[in-house]
Amino acid sequence: MGMLDWFKSIVRGEESAPAASPAAGGGPDQSSELAGLNFKTAVDAHMKWKVRLESYINGTSEEQLKVEVVCRDDQCPLGKWIYDKGGEKFGFSETFFDMKAHHALFHRSAGGVLAAAQSGDKAAALKLLHGGDYVKASERVKMLLARMFVIASEGTEAIDSHIKWKSRLQSYIKGDSKEDLKAEIVSRDDQCTLGHWINGIGGERFGQMPVFAVVRSRHANFHRCAGEVLAVAQQGDKARALHMLEEGAYPDASEQVAEAIVHLFEQQKITAAQPKTAA
Repeated sequence: MGMLDWFKSIVRGEESAPAASPAAGGGPDQSSELAGLNFKTAVDAHMKWKVRLESYINGTSEEQLKVEVVCRDDQCPLGKWIYDKGGEKFGFSETFFDMKAHHALFHRSAGGVLAAAQSGDKAAALKLLHGGDYVKASERVKMLLARMFVIASEGTEAIDSHIKWKSRLQSYIKGDSKEDLKAEIVSRDDQCTLGHWINGIGGERFGQMPVFAVVRSRHANFHRCAGEVLAVAQQGDKARALHMLEEGAYPDASEQVAEAIVHLFEQQKITAAQPKTAA
């Protein structure tokens, strides 16, 4: 199973899915590294916490674990990444903030497990380790890390947000939306989720590919068209604005963005499948 498929299996909750193929030579698989984090290594290290704590509770560990350190969410490698490059690269993503919150809950729960063990209540510590907030938070962190990798690799969330623009604008024009949309913001290509992806992790991942420049250009044009639709609506001509969503520059620009993104992923797959020449 390839790395991306392995992460997708985690997102789908397929616990019995086989592990991703290891990198040649036994080292960390670089295909799972994004934004300064090897996501495969991060998932593995996160899941090993259970073994580490269980060994400590059973007296078979040589680690000197401290509650005041374990309960903090900024001391482990994943936590340090979250508060550094992770926030920088994924700070726009709701998935990132969800993962950050559950990671903090996980460490508080792990601290509770360790505190019970150090107080001499082995039974209570094992009960906390195998149920409750610890297990829920741990599984949630694993799933959200996998989901972030998929998002970063394929831009799925960004694409979905792009597709939703039409319904967002329709709702606004018809007066059914509570959004306070401004034409000068909507017309910018760096304010939406896809724009953040293009200017962030997407650019980092695909920026060297010529087709990515096409995505960037078409996305900028789309937002100019969206801004024009909104401006017409805010001038009071709702009928014309709704018509612009269905015919003309706006639907053409939206479709061109979708086509460019599909082409980007197709080219990325082709490039990834090509054998690398020796240096």
